[in-house]
Amino acid sequence: MFPLVLALGCAADASARMEIETLRSEVRALRRENEALAQRVESLGAGVEAISARHRAGSAGRTDSPAVSSPAPGASAAPDIPPDLAVVKMAPLPVPAARRRSPPPVSTVIAIEEPDPERLAALGRRGGRSLAAEADAELAAGRAETGTGRAHALEDFAARYPRHPSADNALVEAAAAYAEAGRDEPACGLARKAAEGYPAGDAMSEVLERLAWCESRRGATELERQLLERLVEEYPRSPAARRAGTRLAARAAARPSSPTPQPASADQPASEAQPASETQPAPAPRSGP
Repeated sequence: MFPLVLALGCAADASARMEIETLRSEVRALRRENEALAQRVESLGAGVEAISARHRAGSAGRTDSPAVSSPAPGASAAPDIPPDLAVVKMAPLPVPAARRRSPPPVSTVIAIEEPDPERLAALGRRGGRSLAAEADAELAAGRAETGTGRAHALEDFAARYPRHPSADNALVEAAAAYAEAGRDEPACGLARKAAEGYPAGDAMSEVLERLAWCESRRGATELERQLLERLVEEYPRSPAARRAGTRLAARAAARPSSPTPQPASADQPASEAQPASETQPAPAPRSGP
């Protein structure tokens, strides 16, 4: 009995060992398949990376072929790129002429201006004191003239030395010289020039007086009155303001009053009565600064 049991146990152990060996062989086969699949996946991944790199290089306009990444160590020698895939090199597309941007033209022409000879002569003088002395001498010489010569000399002085402290006074005196010579137009032109060029000058009161005189010569009595009132208001202590006040008073006195009807007498009809303003004419207004 015991030998039979022993024989049966040995037979069972032998069959169990065979099954274990079979299972081990299956496991080894599965491991080899897994390794082969892993190598295949790695090779496919390397091929995809190479194709993506070539696609990016073609999109950027590169002419050189991108470097193909080397396959992982131990990968199979199977080709990564299909043999029927054609590789074509494409030249970059030409840019349309409408989209080309040309640089803006740069002007290289430089205007050459000749220097003012008078300024060059002024720069060549010794200094500011000598220039001021020369200007004062020219002003004194111009004031010594008479008639239109005086007007021309003072006008030239103001043009040569526009920043001189007496430039506005020279214009006013030149305008007065033209007015005395009977040349109203140049006199009024110099007065307007002095008002525009020297609005804060010390001769502004005389400028306003001369402008009022110009308006009176043109017959613009309303503008004359406005200028005289401005003169009295802005420069009340100047001699020109006193003369303007006298002129305004004379204008007010010369203004005709409203007609007052005279009562008709017993022996005179009412239709023959006349106002006093018709029997006594108003005095004519005076003109002149």
